[in-house]
Amino acid sequence: MRRRWTGLFAVCLLTLVVGASPALAQTAPAGPDQYVIIQRIPSKHALHADGSRPTLAEEGWQTLPVPAGMTTNEFLSKLRARPDILSAEPDAPVYAADLPDDPYFRDQAQYLTQIGAPQAWDLETGSNSVVVAVLDSGLDLTHPDFAGRLWENPADAYSDGVDHDGNGCINDRYGCRFINFTRARATICGYGDSQPNGAVMDDDGPPHTNATGSHGTLVSGVIGAAGNNGIGVTGVAWNVKLMTVKVLDCGTGIGGAPQGDVSNVAQGIEYAVRNGARIINLSLASSPDDPNANSPLLRRAIQLAQDYGVIVVAAAGNHPPGGNVAPGYPAAYTDYPNVVAVGASDNLNGNTWAPYSNYGPAIDLAAPGNRISSTVRSDVPLPGFSTPYGYVGNPDDGYAGGTSFATPLVTGMFALMVSRNSRLSAQDYVDIAKAAATPAAPAPNGQNWAGAGIINIGQAVARVPLSVTGSALRDWKDVPAGTDVRAYVDSTECGATTTTSFGVVSHYAIVVKSALQQAGCGAPGKTVQLTVGGQPAYPTFTWGGKNEDLAVVKGGDVSTISPPPGGIVVQSLNGDWSNVASFEATGPASAALSGLPTPWTAAYHWNPDAPGFGNSSGSYEQYIRGAPAAVSDWTTINQFDAFWIDAPAGNVASLNPNPPAGRVLPLKPGWNNFVYTGTSKQVSEALGEVAGRYTEVLQYDNANRLWLLYVPGQPRYLEDFGGLFKLKTYWIYMTRAGSITMN
Repeated sequence: MRRRWTGLFAVCLLTLVVGASPALAQTAPAGPDQYVIIQRIPSKHALHADGSRPTLAEEGWQTLPVPAGMTTNEFLSKLRARPDILSAEPDAPVYAADLPDDPYFRDQAQYLTQIGAPQAWDLETGSNSVVVAVLDSGLDLTHPDFAGRLWENPADAYSDGVDHDGNGCINDRYGCRFINFTRARATICGYGDSQPNGAVMDDDGPPHTNATGSHGTLVSGVIGAAGNNGIGVTGVAWNVKLMTVKVLDCGTGIGGAPQGDVSNVAQGIEYAVRNGARIINLSLASSPDDPNANSPLLRRAIQLAQDYGVIVVAAAGNHPPGGNVAPGYPAAYTDYPNVVAVGASDNLNGNTWAPYSNYGPAIDLAAPGNRISSTVRSDVPLPGFSTPYGYVGNPDDGYAGGTSFATPLVTGMFALMVSRNSRLSAQDYVDIAKAAATPAAPAPNGQNWAGAGIINIGQAVARVPLSVTGSALRDWKDVPAGTDVRAYVDSTECGATTTTSFGVVSHYAIVVKSALQQAGCGAPGKTVQLTVGGQPAYPTFTWGGKNEDLAVVKGGDVSTISPPPGGIVVQSLNGDWSNVASFEATGPASAALSGLPTPWTAAYHWNPDAPGFGNSSGSYEQYIRGAPAAVSDWTTINQFDAFWIDAPAGNVASLNPNPPAGRVLPLKPGWNNFVYTGTSKQVSEALGEVAGRYTEVLQYDNANRLWLLYVPGQPRYLEDFGGLFKLKTYWIYMTRAGSITMN
């Protein structure tokens, strides 16, 4: 089904921003026509107690209307003369970055296959934990293709005119509107003031203008219309959350084009950043001829986004024949690596340069801009069409669309990449996207129009690496800072880092390359083995499949494990009392103890079933070497009994009994001295069957004559040891009886 809509002007002259007819000038209510941006002496310089940065308002930034009867320059002169004002600059308008066209609706496959979207969907279709902020003319919140895809602010989901969460925006359930109040906006759009509020429904187009409009709804649909739901169109990212930030009005520009102001864009960026957006889409741009567009306030907002790791995807803008070809702001910034400037390709002509697309050194990537299909406002049906969908372009001019619609394709790509691995840096995502791009053919003008090239979403998503963050341990105790950590897939090294320390706690963060980044590295189903200090560490990690986040945060702690004894088990004796194990077959004490170095006099075995002193249970049984039999009550020694021996310093060597898996060890209330015969494991795992029934575990370090303590639930750095190791002796205090099966 086809739908035609009227496009929007990409560039409007400042003198036409409020270009009113004589009738409008006579009937418009009083209101400001121009605004300025000032910075007062900040009320706050340092970080908040929670580590967050001061708000733009706390830094002193403010937007002021130019008073009636005063020109902008006169007002600026007064402001700049005041000692409490650090800077004062004119606000600058921004415009929707598309062209005034009459497009038709066609199948999206024409351009989505060119940029590898179907290949990307084999790995990732988008996560609802990823928030994308769309700064535009708003969104049709009732559109069926956005059901379940709207970001919500539950703290202010009301309609009572009260800012419940104190974030400066009233009732911002689905987002916030930041639009300066002017006479034209009052008359045409019906806006009453500049107060930020939750009125974010897309009002671009009728009844305010004759243009079909729907700019924000079109852009949002390209990014995140529901996919595979049996209706309408599909966005690039099927399941992400869309935060609606309205910074463009209903269409007060030339030809009914929506427009806004730089100060509002800055406010919208700050709102998006502070409310958790990972990516911000700006299908808008200033006029490249406007010297005021490079605003300190806008720069500060972009810097804030960079500080928080937020990617800002901005349209380069469009130019009419003979017009200024330079990108508008914010795309024109080259000193912010988180800003991705997007040019448009002619996807109907081999993805060559689209002649309307602005170009210059700032351009980072390009994407198709012609004949792009998407969602439109459901309350503005077009003649002959019953469904709320439309198509960008007009056959009379080659279906030329605009960088407005190339930009959300790039944003959708980043949304899939962030969904694939949610813990990379903004720079990581940008670098991966550029490395995956398809080189673009040169433009006739010889200038940079596509940056790294045409986006390849499938390649970009497939290149996303796995990342693991946690503590690096040796026998479940923290290793020192500077310890080498490496990642292997099969025998290929795919990542390396070193540990850092926070106090006594070790930390590592490693990025494991994908097979597209390095041959032989990660791919779905592959096992990733880490080494710590050159030794294999566990657990290993499996490279996730479709729609699995490749960021491992929980469960990222890895530990090397000392190998179990070989054919001979060696136990040290300290010349005094040592706690050791019997590995001989069950038999008379005299035979089982015959291998100990002499002279020794006595051996003591703890019997938890024996009567104790007072109300306690458990006492020692003894074997006295060379004494009459009546003196000894420990006459039979079982294999794997633990006991104390007073013997000369040295080592005791025994044949490894290779205990079978499945040995069950009953544990009595009170103290138990036992030999662990299972696979070496973290204490909490080894004793999982009796969790909550023991209060402490002890190990006696024979060589150093020290007691080592483990208390369940205590921070790791306070524990003296972290694992139970095969054929080692331990003490455990049980509050209730239990048993463990040692495998």
